[in-house]
Amino acid sequence: MRIASRAIISIAALLILSIGPSVSATTLGAPINTTAKPDPPLSPTALFAVSGDYTYTSAGAAMRNQGYGNITVNWTGTLVKAYLVWGYIYPYAISDAGTFNGVNITGVFQSTDLSPCWGDGNLTVFAADVTSLVTNGDNHLTHFPSGDTSGADPWSIADAPLDEGASLIVVYTPTTAVTNQVYIYTGTYTETNGGSLTSVFDHGATIATVARTTFIVADGQFYGNTAAWNGVIIDTNAFNGSDPRVSTQAWTYGNLWDTKTYNVAEALGATVDNASIAGGGDDCLTWAAQVLSFPSTAPIVGPPVGVPQFGLPMLVVTISMLGFAFLARKKSSTSNKAS
Repeated sequence: MRIASRAIISIAALLILSIGPSVSATTLGAPINTTAKPDPPLSPTALFAVSGDYTYTSAGAAMRNQGYGNITVNWTGTLVKAYLVWGYIYPYAISDAGTFNGVNITGVFQSTDLSPCWGDGNLTVFAADVTSLVTNGDNHLTHFPSGDTSGADPWSIADAPLDEGASLIVVYTPTTAVTNQVYIYTGTYTETNGGSLTSVFDHGATIATVARTTFIVADGQFYGNTAAWNGVIIDTNAFNGSDPRVSTQAWTYGNLWDTKTYNVAEALGATVDNASIAGGGDDCLTWAAQVLSFPSTAPIVGPPVGVPQFGLPMLVVTISMLGFAFLARKKSSTSNKAS
């Protein structure tokens, strides 16, 4: 994947994603840098990539003011890999852990970027391999960092850490043979002024005219946020906080997490495509991940599978619980996230 031009300051990290759930980690005591852009918009190395008889499914859960949620995924075929991707807002790396179907999991730090207009530091994204734990059906998430767990309206209570949500991505071999390349990219890419963000994805030459892609985006709440493919808008109301939540309390705006999948037009023989998100109505968004499936018989493009590398390999980071010193901060009435 190539990164679209944007002025950023990059802090690099090389992180190896463990194959199974773990609860051991090394403490990182320093606060997250809130003045610089620590990572590229989306990682130049795929979290996971595979070529052959593979496809994927994905779904998400909104978890603000809860710290818990349910994600339903269904597939017919043989499970290959499953990843959980999640994010929260906080100025410190307090925890990379939660429980997935009743089992403790520890995520790997993926990236961090500016908070999407809530204050309280940066939005940080984690990922965990949950292949051994995923269920074909309902999956239950609990005990993720959240300053409030009552399910209250986020525009009434905004106690950090602010748990944005989580998405589950399942790669599998279907019962009917296919020939695809499947890529999962993660990162954090925040826009705070209603602007447009673009990432460019390299892949093997395509053999059909339809591809599939999933946008995983944090903090959408208004109508008018758009998704685009190769410069063409494919959804004029893509990111309004549409992923389901457990809380039944009334919320002022949308659910603050979106996992949106689209079939998209592809040119025969194409080897590069781009995707874009844009905040309409002054909404602030953070792009957390992108999943792509291209019809292709070519080998995988890019570095080896399973080694998520972010920027230059300068720093190995693992994060553990530092304790919840919740910042009971409420969003300013002048913020463009509330009116």
